Amino acid sequence: MVEECFINGKRLIRRGFYKKLMLSPNKILVNSLVRGLLVLECFTPQKHQFTLAELSKLVDIPKSSLYRVVKTLCEMNYLRYDEQNKRYYLGPGVLSLGFSVLQSMEIREIARPYLEKLSRECNKTVNLAILDKHEMVYIERVRVPGLREFNISIGNRIPVWNTAVGKAVLAHLKPETLNEIIKKLKEFREFKGLGNELVKALNEVKKDGYALSDQEFLRGIRAIAVPIFSPNGVVCAINIVVEPEDVSIDELKNKYAPKLIKTGRELSGALGYKT
Repeated sequence: MVEECFINGKRLIRRGFYKKLMLSPNKILVNSLVRGLLVLECFTPQKHQFTLAELSKLVDIPKSSLYRVVKTLCEMNYLRYDEQNKRYYLGPGVLSLGFSVLQSMEIREIARPYLEKLSRECNKTVNLAILDKHEMVYIERVRVPGLREFNISIGNRIPVWNTAVGKAVLAHLKPETLNEIIKKLKEFREFKGLGNELVKALNEVKKDGYALSDQEFLRGIRAIAVPIFSPNGVVCAINIVVEPEDVSIDELKNKYAPKLIKTGRELSGALGYKT
């Protein structure tokens, strides 16, 4: 019988925990969310698979109520169910939640000196963005004082399919991962009918080693970006954003692209990537 689980190295007794939480004076708790989080907390390196009965005993929730919770988590790809042995496992959805946060924190620290050097060489603000589902999220930037700001700040989200950083990452994803993202993008009105065009553009990005966006996302903005790799594959991208009247496409290709590519290789090497 499962009586306990280990979380962050600490032994926690989960039997009865749910009921105690529900009796707390905090009246704004969402019971179904609490149940879902308690289920996810049960999975540890020491115990990574459970039957429904085991989960029910562990979190002290009746199997009839718990069934809807785990089915929902499976539907959202946070859990997987093995029909053969009747057990639940963590799915890739929940793994990506923590990995994205931890990975972005580490990358920011490692990337900062490389971004600063590139910013000095180009005299431009340099940005670092990471893929999150079907969007890119800015996680670090080195600003050049006095130059025009483009309403970009850490935490901002931008589309993945019509931005330089997005295309730089998409071009180097595994085919199955890229297909999943394109499938999701087809749900958006702005993207409909652009799937083949995007795939063609990504082939060019992969061949050139950099991605361009010429006012595709926002009028008055051009950008160039390169991918950053770790031993596990592409993890993020760096870019510089310019105004069309200040920097031509040819300048981006001939003047800035070599500098970005060089920095991308150096940063990828610092992350453990070997060509």
